[in-house]
Amino acid sequence: MAISPSVVDKLVVQTRADPELPRANPTTSFWQMPPHPSMSNVRSDELPSAVDLAIIGSGVTGCSVAKHYLEHPGSGSGSVAVLEARTLTSGATGRNGGLLTNHVPGHYRLLSESFGHDEAVKIARFANRTLEKMHALGNSSDEFREASVVRRLLDVICFDDEASFAQASDSFRLYEEHVPEDRGKTRFLTADEAASTYHVVAKAGAIVFPNGALWPYRLITRVWAQLYQQHRSRLSIDTNTPVTAVAHDPSHATHPYILDTGRGAVRAKRVVHATNGFTGHLLPALRGKIFPLRGTMSTQVAPPAFGRRGHEVTWTMVNSGVFDDAADAFEIGLYYSNQNPDTGDIFIGGEKVRLDELLVSDDTEVRAPCRDNIAAVLPRYHTRGWADGRAPEVKKVWSGIMGFTADRLPLVGRLPRSATRRGGDDEWIAAGFNGFGMPLCWSSGEAVARIMLGDDDDDDDVDDFLPGAFLATEERLDDEARMATRTALELLLGGHP
Repeated sequence: MAISPSVVDKLVVQTRADPELPRANPTTSFWQMPPHPSMSNVRSDELPSAVDLAIIGSGVTGCSVAKHYLEHPGSGSGSVAVLEARTLTSGATGRNGGLLTNHVPGHYRLLSESFGHDEAVKIARFANRTLEKMHALGNSSDEFREASVVRRLLDVICFDDEASFAQASDSFRLYEEHVPEDRGKTRFLTADEAASTYHVVAKAGAIVFPNGALWPYRLITRVWAQLYQQHRSRLSIDTNTPVTAVAHDPSHATHPYILDTGRGAVRAKRVVHATNGFTGHLLPALRGKIFPLRGTMSTQVAPPAFGRRGHEVTWTMVNSGVFDDAADAFEIGLYYSNQNPDTGDIFIGGEKVRLDELLVSDDTEVRAPCRDNIAAVLPRYHTRGWADGRAPEVKKVWSGIMGFTADRLPLVGRLPRSATRRGGDDEWIAAGFNGFGMPLCWSSGEAVARIMLGDDDDDDDVDDFLPGAFLATEERLDDEARMATRTALELLLGGHP
């Protein structure tokens, strides 16, 4: 699908804008209903004056950094302050699709062409490792298991057009060739086989591959509650406390970083940016290299005829992308959904959006093209449940902000001074998950904590599992060809979401 170069030019300009702070009144996410009773608005009577580690952001990434830091023997009695602009875990972790899906098989050819087979395989294994960590976390107690509803499933990936199906099939086959532990897990179906087995419309065919699902907000807020109880003397969590600026004071030997908030300042020895799509606000040098993208999610009622498949499958729908010139609206070409195994409700997300409303950081609204489109998707892809043109019953629609990077990989590790534009060498980052946070966030946060404190596990060294391509090095960030925002946008607009 061809997009005018002038349109891409405008989008490139958008990626370099200040994402600003998370908005104070976001749309209400169904995942966060009800909010955690004790942790949603937790905050200290007074901010700590000085801490060893300040974490900006309380989603799954920030939670992972905090947990692995607090439980690391090298942290000693080191103190941690978590500063969240809104309520706890109210950003992308509390707004996403709830899927535990390894995105690498469908992207394997692109990754191997960009970074080589060895690195593509390492990225694949990093994603699988992370997903196993999420399953283990969700099953680590009866409380966590009940709250998270974590489960192993099959993803039924439906393709509208032959080109998308052929590209994906080629990538999956290449993935299985180079990742032997996953060999034999992929099934390729014709349109008729997909319709008869899974009651879906897959005009070009379908691919079936293992994945999972969970309730991210409920799990991560309960992990925070556990950490808060276990490490209360070392851990402060302050919600509704946005960090408005970070400065470096070289005259202070032990805690040189100053984090300004509306409630006062916090000094820190180290700082971790776990702010994903909002990263560019406190790190202006990274604007364009990491940028926000607004996504749309919904909860919809499944009629009795649809059935209960929440313990069996999830659904992904793919097309090559459609640009509506008259409406200046773009359908990205990716929908993702799973079914609540308890209630039967369907969680489904995906985009048809005006191009000037795509790369924005405002999650206070869902505009008409997005709302109307998401309410009409299910009957397009499912043969049961909406007979005679009946429209789905939509219970809730909300938006959320993802963080995309110019080279489509997360930024992980120590930030160079060229990225922070201030002195000091103890600012760190784990952000930019390109819409695939669940297979990337937890291990990224773990890696940051373990690198800053020193590896303590000879059997699972960080260098063994963290892809070098993820590191936020000066060389990577200054590589104009690799970090060309235009290339990333052309891939996105070309139906490669």
